[in-house]
Amino acid sequence: MKKYSTLTDNVKKKLPNFLIVMADQYSAYATGVSGYHPVKTPCLDKIAAEGMVFTNAYAAYPMCTPARASFMTGLYTPQHRVWELGDPLSSSIPTWAHALKHAGYRTVISGRMHFVGDDQLHGFENHIYPESNPVRSYGFWDNEKRSKVMLEAIGNASPVDDETAYQRHDRNVCEAAIRKLDFFARDKKTPFALMVGFILPHFPFKITHYYYNLYRNTDIPLPEIPPDSGACEDFIPEIFRSIRQFLGLSSDGVSDHQVIEARRCYYAMVSFIDEQIGKLLAELERLGLDEDTYFIFLSDHGESLGEHGLWSKLTFFEHSIRIPLIVRTPDRKSAGKFCNAPVSQIDFMPTFLDLTGQLPWLEPLPGKSLLPLFENPQEMLSERIILADYASVGITEPIRMVRYGDWKACFGDTLPPALFNLKDDPGEWKNLASKENFRRILKKLHEFACADGWNPSVLKSEILKHQRRLRYISECT
Repeated sequence: MKKYSTLTDNVKKKLPNFLIVMADQYSAYATGVSGYHPVKTPCLDKIAAEGMVFTNAYAAYPMCTPARASFMTGLYTPQHRVWELGDPLSSSIPTWAHALKHAGYRTVISGRMHFVGDDQLHGFENHIYPESNPVRSYGFWDNEKRSKVMLEAIGNASPVDDETAYQRHDRNVCEAAIRKLDFFARDKKTPFALMVGFILPHFPFKITHYYYNLYRNTDIPLPEIPPDSGACEDFIPEIFRSIRQFLGLSSDGVSDHQVIEARRCYYAMVSFIDEQIGKLLAELERLGLDEDTYFIFLSDHGESLGEHGLWSKLTFFEHSIRIPLIVRTPDRKSAGKFCNAPVSQIDFMPTFLDLTGQLPWLEPLPGKSLLPLFENPQEMLSERIILADYASVGITEPIRMVRYGDWKACFGDTLPPALFNLKDDPGEWKNLASKENFRRILKKLHEFACADGWNPSVLKSEILKHQRRLRYISECT
């Protein structure tokens, strides 16, 4: 039987600490270093200058709870079975928090991680600041009611006089994490992993005047215009069309002024989060912990911000499924580097296992350790296959994304596939799936999608059974 690392085994190794910050619905394009949006993120820009920026990082699922389950377990959704906001992660599945505890770490979480159900730890020793309004909602496929939540959020975007509930939550999360860093500094012999979960910049698009005013005189760009000035909905592949209709932006739309105002408020929320990150960094440096600590910043998924006429997440368009990822290593050897290799949230489990000498793991993992990329950012660039799943609201069958090289394809059970070349068509306007010239690459990508046993027909049957059980239970409560 394999002997796993313990504190006694690892004291001599001087294992690194980990400070992991996860924001909610943070666009991969909303950092200063991305150069895409006019955002002000001086603290993240500092981390980027001292660390490595991953330009092709992907969520495993374009929705909060399932994506975070993949991040924690290193498994894709069909493996951990968290399909919905309200689905609990099974306590029988180990996370990287369990693995780090095996290696002798103190493991602590402050704030949001969307743990649903009785188990609010999943390997962490304690949850020092609780989740704000834990979600327990389900999206049943037979519910055809059209969502108006994003239309309302965009229409009501504005600055406010008093701190929002999300601002208060995130400020308290940061303060609790800072107090815990002070506690960790008293015993530098024991390594720690501190997970910090912020809610912002998740909608509603409300933020206090101070942060809003950072962008009052900023020229806020509108989303990309479709080719030939066409309508966004004319360029939505059929596989995403019902999701767009569910989001309520199919024909009613919103005004340019509302779009700009919602974006302005979003950027302001980004700056608020950047300020909290700056406080964490300052405390890490004040305590002398920064040179022994991996600092990791990422999101659970992206935010469409009006691109393709879409807001929120739920699709495999880049603005929805791509995430920001910046990693600063203790030795700073990767300072100022950009890594274009495709990576995924599932890669963190093998990365933590690699750093603590616990590979091979209890079972095969679909992800890859990121450690080789810190030495050679081009490692894994050509051969890496990235997958992502979706099977929640706005759709009636499971769909899967495959990213390989310059190509991205999306597949379902009965829905026609979509195919994009991200190099030639970064805006994802030209669906090539029906073109004869691209049949071979589409077939190859479909083989990649099914290589781990993915079968949308079988999954559809299983998820429908799951939903029937949940509906029965919910009707009794």
